[in-house]
Amino acid sequence: MILAAGLSAFVSVGRQEDPTIANIFATIVTPYPGADPARVESLVTENIEDELKQIPEIRKVESVSRTGISVVQVELGWNLSAEEIEQSWSEIRDALADAATAFPAGAGEPIFDDDRTAAFSAISAIHAKPGVDGNPAIMRRYAEILQDRLRDLPGTKIARLYGAQEEEILVAIDPRRLASLGLTSEHVSAAIAAADTKVRAGRIRGAAENLLIEVTGEITSLDRIRNVPVIDGLAGRIVRVGDVAAVTRTVRGPAVSLAYADGVPAVLVAAKTEDDIQVDAWMERVRATIAAFEAEIPAGLEHRLLFDQSRYTADRLSGVLTNLLIGQAWWWSCCYLRWVGAQR
Repeated sequence: MILAAGLSAFVSVGRQEDPTIANIFATIVTPYPGADPARVESLVTENIEDELKQIPEIRKVESVSRTGISVVQVELGWNLSAEEIEQSWSEIRDALADAATAFPAGAGEPIFDDDRTAAFSAISAIHAKPGVDGNPAIMRRYAEILQDRLRDLPGTKIARLYGAQEEEILVAIDPRRLASLGLTSEHVSAAIAAADTKVRAGRIRGAAENLLIEVTGEITSLDRIRNVPVIDGLAGRIVRVGDVAAVTRTVRGPAVSLAYADGVPAVLVAAKTEDDIQVDAWMERVRATIAAFEAEIPAGLEHRLLFDQSRYTADRLSGVLTNLLIGQAWWWSCCYLRWVGAQR
């Protein structure tokens, strides 16, 4: 019975590199580009702190306001259960959403990070092959595909990207052309914003149903932006965005984060398992997913698995088993020697 119970426990016990620890610390980072520390403190940090003060489970709140950024450190009470900790994090997220409604124009959304107590279970890199000029936007798209597939695997807790550069549509205005027409950059910006409206234009109410009226012509391509009229009827002409600006698709700069694999620019895809999961069984599913993904990526891109936690876990587990066997051999040797001595 002892051997059967031990074998059953060995097969079913969770296997991961580090023990599960209930995290009670979190960091809230809110960007406010161009603002001095005093404005960041009064317009962003204080709004966040006022909302957090209403949550009784929070033990300590510390903040630092620097030029263009607000950093708030949160510590929960030490005697909270795991369920109460998760509930507290949910309440904090709701409080941050409420605080964001009072932020000034130009301030970003608060970035909430409450998962810093465990290591990632698998990290892989997507980068261009040697001699190929990799497009950061394409690398990001395929990294997002892999991220979604890893996130959908049973046992996956989170999957994050590092070094993924965002795309943007750049409208580079010709100031001399714009000035000759008596226009400003605000005219161009307002025209583009009005052409991509996402609000309803009206409503038709009937006895049986209500219908929403929407305006077609939303922006779906670069040519649609180029054809947006900036002003109509100027000396019998229509001035479009393409007449006064160059419209291109590019990568947003400066980059929010950069990642390199062996000195090569890359996008890292990092995944973490749920608590008390057998990481070796989870990695088998990850490898199958990666194999299917590698068959789909373009010829100019390469995928590499950089870190596999199951290998370290297997080494440690084999070390534990070796120590147990040595201990058992020593114990049986001692018993045998005592028996031999008793026979003499």
